[in-house]
Amino acid sequence: MEKLLRKLIKKLRIKRFNRVPSLLLILLILVSLESCNKRFFGFGYDPVAELALVEVDFDYLSTRTKFKYKNVESKTKATADIRIRKDSLIWFRLTNGVGIEGARGVITKDSIQLIDRINKIAYIRSFEELSQELNFEFNYALFQAVLVGELPVDITRDDDIDKQNNDFILTQREGDLTVINKISFKTRRLENLKASTFENDNTLELKYNEFKPLNDKPFAYKAMMILTYFQEGKKEEATIDIEHNRARIEIRPLKFPFNIPDRYERK
Repeated sequence: MEKLLRKLIKKLRIKRFNRVPSLLLILLILVSLESCNKRFFGFGYDPVAELALVEVDFDYLSTRTKFKYKNVESKTKATADIRIRKDSLIWFRLTNGVGIEGARGVITKDSIQLIDRINKIAYIRSFEELSQELNFEFNYALFQAVLVGELPVDITRDDDIDKQNNDFILTQREGDLTVINKISFKTRRLENLKASTFENDNTLELKYNEFKPLNDKPFAYKAMMILTYFQEGKKEEATIDIEHNRARIEIRPLKFPFNIPDRYERK
């Protein structure tokens, strides 16, 4: 399209049109190219309408989920009962293969709290503290996005949208983060996300697959999260495999039982 524009402008110069009509014609050409350049000066540009994302609508959601965690030093797996009150609270209970509860936690808009029932320890971290520890920006929206398959960053008119094959590529920038989302043109659901920081080479990647209907909307029953980070100059990688055996939109409000016993050590 840029080549076409240059040729048209060249023709304008050759024909020696007077200045005002030439400028008007160039403006009309640019406006006609708006459909090819989705961010053309923001005229009539609506990225939400462009993507037409299909979202799973819920107030309360519950899942029965298997987790597998692996890093350089260790591997572990657990089954989790998860309850979500949209955009405000995530509650989870982790059990081993025989149903014994090993941990319970809540994720709120500003912090993560986890009680280790085996070692009688309570871990409490604000997102600011967690982000500093892992050198990557974490927030509530990211955790909910991982579980539900949503965009963790709201779409704005400053975002870039491109079409590649059968996908939309949505590039977003928020603070220190650059987030590249791959959205299926067919399902209008997020299939891949990669977030990176300006200050270091830390990256977070999310991959979603096995989409099945949940209240007639495509829902990813499998996901993988890959966190690559540098600790004392050494590259480290942690992966979490997520498999929802059951996902259900709840009609009635859920309960989120959580308290930290006084006898637990706090860290």
